Amino acid sequence: MSFLIKDKNFYKVLFSIALPIAAQNFITFTVSLADSLMLGKVGEIALSGANLANQLFFILMIVTFGVTSAAMVFASQYWGKDDVFSMKRVITIMLRIAAVISVIASALAICIPETVMNWYSDDPAVIEAGAKYLRIIGWAYPFYSITNAMASVLRSAHIVKISIVIYLSSLIVNISLNWVLIFGNLGAPALGIEGAAIATAVARVVEFIILIIYLAFFEKKVHYTIKDFFVPVKDYVSAFVKTGAPVILNEAVWSIGTSVLSMIIGHISTEFVSANSIANIVWQAVWVVIAGMGNATSVVIGNAVGRGEEKSVILSKAKTIVLLSAAMGVLSAITLIIIRGPVINFYEVSEATKALAYDLIVSYAMIIVLQAMSMQYVVGIFRGGGDTKTAMLVDVLFLWTVAIPLGAFTGLVLGWAPPLVYIMLRSDELLKNVIGFFRLRSGKWIRDITVHPAE
Repeated sequence: MSFLIKDKNFYKVLFSIALPIAAQNFITFTVSLADSLMLGKVGEIALSGANLANQLFFILMIVTFGVTSAAMVFASQYWGKDDVFSMKRVITIMLRIAAVISVIASALAICIPETVMNWYSDDPAVIEAGAKYLRIIGWAYPFYSITNAMASVLRSAHIVKISIVIYLSSLIVNISLNWVLIFGNLGAPALGIEGAAIATAVARVVEFIILIIYLAFFEKKVHYTIKDFFVPVKDYVSAFVKTGAPVILNEAVWSIGTSVLSMIIGHISTEFVSANSIANIVWQAVWVVIAGMGNATSVVIGNAVGRGEEKSVILSKAKTIVLLSAAMGVLSAITLIIIRGPVINFYEVSEATKALAYDLIVSYAMIIVLQAMSMQYVVGIFRGGGDTKTAMLVDVLFLWTVAIPLGAFTGLVLGWAPPLVYIMLRSDELLKNVIGFFRLRSGKWIRDITVHPAE
């Protein structure tokens, strides 16, 4: 294919960013897997309670990702221009927004956990278990948001290895404390779901401490300090809002929409919730590489636009990445089918739940090929290229107008089987790819959105 990039350095840079991010994602996945497996041994109520309680964290995570992605649109292009001064101002805006959002999420989790759980389940036992989890984990939200946002935006400057150190340390702390506190080992009380929450909260604090130490003593490219957090940034706010607001709104509306999908599942049956929790864990095992590629794409495309590369070259890079992602999607689908049996058998849940999870993963495999490509369009190419409005429309329009109504109707009204309901809940992925394909070919998404008030 004539449009494929043949420059080996392009692939070297792309994968030097993507693979460490994938490794970080895999570590994060391992934490989720460990939590899920250990809570699964406590019982389906604890597993479902933690899963649904974490929907609030999921919203926080996605909105934080939106704020970070907005900052990365600018940071990647500024790094391409060697403008570290402006890059640091954008980081400051990002951190301030992330701090405010995380405090709001903490207040919800700590003050009204039962209300939050009522959004996702009608089961009193699940609500009670989830509320216990939220009251503890809510205290850790600000530590998570600041750490995740800062570690992520550093990728714009190709600083990726620190994320592995942070999250590997978190993995060790989390799993160790889970083993001690969930089951009451080493003389500790058996706290069940509350033990899982304490372990995760402590791990978030450890992540934050490692980040602060790294920024203070080891980071040599960006040189972001505490003083930078308090510098004036008003000259950058207007541009950040204009380009960044669609990204933040995108992730906020998308996360709420995805949370609504969980509400639909939660109101169909507790067995569907448990089976979906297991299926989602299997999906995460293969999704880590695709997500890493999406984040790397944003950096590579943003750097290229910032450097002022020819439009034809940037288009070729984007098309090459989409083709790579399609191949990754196919391999991921095959892997899902292969590993579903062994992973499901780790769980001590009912045979009916295992059978449902087994079938549900087939639906996941059918959708992941489309998800792999749409991830590159929305998160990598359009955002990296500066076209954040199109990325927002592609990502949320069909979710709310097609997927949610179809999922609710087929699941709650028609009573379709969960694997078919899941396909309806993800039916937006096909439409996202159609629009993404034609927008990519147009080249209208390539935009230099940087501002230089210091000049």
